[in-house]
Amino acid sequence: MKKRILSTVMISSMMFGATVLPVLSSASPATDSDKKISDLSSKEAAANAELTSVRENIANIQAKASALQAEQVSLNKETKKLTKEITSLTERIEKREAAIKDQARSVQTDRKGTTFIDAVLNAESVSEAITRVAAATRLVGAGNDLMVEQQQDKKAVEKKKEATEEKVATIQNNAAKLEAKKGELITQELQKAAVSNGLAAEKATEKSKKDEFLAEAKAAEKALEKQEKAVAKAESSREEVEVSKGETTPQTEAPKEETTPQTEAPKEETTPETEAPVQKPEVPTTPANPNASGSAIVAEAMKHIGKPYVWGAKGPESFDCSGFTAYVYRAVTGKEIGGWTVPQESAGTVIPLSQAQAGDLLFWGPQGGTHHVAISTGGTGYVHAPTEGQTVTTSNFAWYSPDFAVRVN
Repeated sequence: MKKRILSTVMISSMMFGATVLPVLSSASPATDSDKKISDLSSKEAAANAELTSVRENIANIQAKASALQAEQVSLNKETKKLTKEITSLTERIEKREAAIKDQARSVQTDRKGTTFIDAVLNAESVSEAITRVAAATRLVGAGNDLMVEQQQDKKAVEKKKEATEEKVATIQNNAAKLEAKKGELITQELQKAAVSNGLAAEKATEKSKKDEFLAEAKAAEKALEKQEKAVAKAESSREEVEVSKGETTPQTEAPKEETTPQTEAPKEETTPETEAPVQKPEVPTTPANPNASGSAIVAEAMKHIGKPYVWGAKGPESFDCSGFTAYVYRAVTGKEIGGWTVPQESAGTVIPLSQAQAGDLLFWGPQGGTHHVAISTGGTGYVHAPTEGQTVTTSNFAWYSPDFAVRVN
């Protein structure tokens, strides 16, 4: 009987040892996870610092952009003023040309075409000749004065046109710089944010793994405790039976196979299944609607008429030109066409302005260096977010003509 008890104890000890293994081994993965989490936290902090730096640069450049926008507004006003002055000078020149022609005709003395010299020679008296000469001289002098003024005004018009063209070029150059800076900052911010988010996700995954390891260890400890109780209870029951048998039927010896208590059932609890972490289903992005018509795009764009222009704004309460077009296309089609003008050029197929239809994109500036974008309303009309100090509005080619169009694929 002592031998059977001893064998039972040895078997139980072996079972306990087997159960303890996962508990002890779980400490190593948890420690590894702590190291990885610490390393990822350091990298995440560095990435966040870089992201903060980029966003500070964005704030600084936004201040510069505001200054450039103010300059652009001033140049726009000067351009409008110069345009009015050119129109006024042109009208004066046209009227003066008509007056010069009238004076030239008045030098003629009669309908038969008698010339000025004939009129003097045919005067009946010296005083009449002098009078005619004086009158003719005044007419000629007035005509000469008109011609001088005419030449001066024409030169003034040419100078003002040159000044206007220079200012328009400056405005377009400023706008192109703003778009390029915005695109650069958007790219940097997205890159840094992607790195930071990736590290955060990796750290969260590692924490989840650590939690799983600790949960497994805890479950193993509970299973061990439960198994110990079950084995102890089984051993106690077996000893009672042995004692009872020894008192009543000492000549009967239990078969060897009965000396080992059946403790298989508790084993099932030593390695409980760990449920896989429930992953939150990803919310699907709105799929692009291939049937979205140009009229639907225009209808969405028109909803925002009157909202203020703010450089870098992406909606829905304020917009800049490319932020406006991107917002409208995202709302109607679910497509991302790019965060500024240059990538939006590549959102579809370049087409001539004559083929532009409602919903197509219109661009100002050379391809690869555009500085403004709008949405065609059909024909020569479009809706856009113009510039600082203005609001989302409609316009047409007569006032501000684009350089090319793109049909979004």
